Amino acid sequence: MIQKKTVLTTVYSAIVICFILIFGIGVFAMTVEPDESCILMSTMKAFGIRFLPASAVEVPVLTSGGVHFVLHGLIALVWGENIFVHRLASLLVTGLLLGIVFKIIELRVKDRVLAAAGTALFVTAPGFLLQASLATAEIVATTIFLLGALYWVHFGHRSMGMAILGGVLFGLACATRMICLTMLPAILVWSAFVHRGARLIYPIIAIYVAIFVFIGFEAAYLYAFGDFSKSHLLATAGAAGLAPLYGGIIMRLNYLVVANGIIPVMAIVALLAWFISLLDNEKYDRKLLDLCSFLLLAGGVGWLVWVLKSPIPHIRYLWPAIPLLWLAAILLGLTILSRVRQDRTIMIAHSAIILMCAIQVLLNIRILAVGDSLALVYEDVRGSRLGTPGNYSRLEQTRMEWLLFWQLCLRPQASMP
Repeated sequence: MIQKKTVLTTVYSAIVICFILIFGIGVFAMTVEPDESCILMSTMKAFGIRFLPASAVEVPVLTSGGVHFVLHGLIALVWGENIFVHRLASLLVTGLLLGIVFKIIELRVKDRVLAAAGTALFVTAPGFLLQASLATAEIVATTIFLLGALYWVHFGHRSMGMAILGGVLFGLACATRMICLTMLPAILVWSAFVHRGARLIYPIIAIYVAIFVFIGFEAAYLYAFGDFSKSHLLATAGAAGLAPLYGGIIMRLNYLVVANGIIPVMAIVALLAWFISLLDNEKYDRKLLDLCSFLLLAGGVGWLVWVLKSPIPHIRYLWPAIPLLWLAAILLGLTILSRVRQDRTIMIAHSAIILMCAIQVLLNIRILAVGDSLALVYEDVRGSRLGTPGNYSRLEQTRMEWLLFWQLCLRPQASMP
């Protein structure tokens, strides 16, 4: 048995390393996605890097700020507009996120083999390659929000000071990706149900602190950026899912079809029913169920807000909802697997997990072969036909990548005032 565990741990570690290598290749192989370049340009301008006049730097991209804004602003001051360095920062944050996921699973499931298996499963979440390889804010926001969720479940309700610190973590996540604001009510709802209405002042304070931190970062961003069109604030609110129903009921039903194709409604319902069935079972770790309930609630809200409010069918707008739901499913599944005692059943389960990871590795290799970031983004949400490796030569891909970046005026001009 010990030998089998060693082999399985080695296999899962190799799978995770393989995914990280693929993400690393993606840093250099993927074309620059338009949103990625606009976000970085907006950040660089706020940090005092001057540009030629261009529409991409007329308004600040407030939907992506916070920790991402500070991190990439500092990178820009040292390494300038080098897109690969900015993307490597996303890869480093990805490694941190995977380390956090491993420790969460290990602590709650109490099995290093299953923790390695869960980490390997986690990197199969939809859109992970695009978030880990591009210099967008989703991977940073997901990491911070997950830390906030973990902290809140264990410590947030214990005292005023801990509630404030939890609010700071959630506020950093919201400032990093504004869509996280829509998931803040999960703090209050979760606390009301888990703690039976006791000390509800703590989640309310945490939400207020989160909003205060968010507003502070946004104000600092606006001040650093300088002049901009005030009407852009309304567009920003819409992009964050804070505006009224967008596009009419038929459009939202179309989004429901797309979201259902990424994470099916029936899968979410089944996951929720599965979770509820475990609530009265004293055999299961209460902290694990508390964490899963928070992840399900926050991820479900994020998924629903995407359907109702997202201005464009962009898969990165479904982050961090996707990884939160993904992790909840992994935790529940591995908890059940940890209680299985039949070797044959255990090996069948591990074989299925390894097969799932292997298939995703192949799909990621295909993504790298296609290489066009924008085409892949809309391919994921059925907004375009499937790309093929023959569509983009590597030389043309690299040429277009730098043309896009430079034509958007990433090189500052010395003679500018």
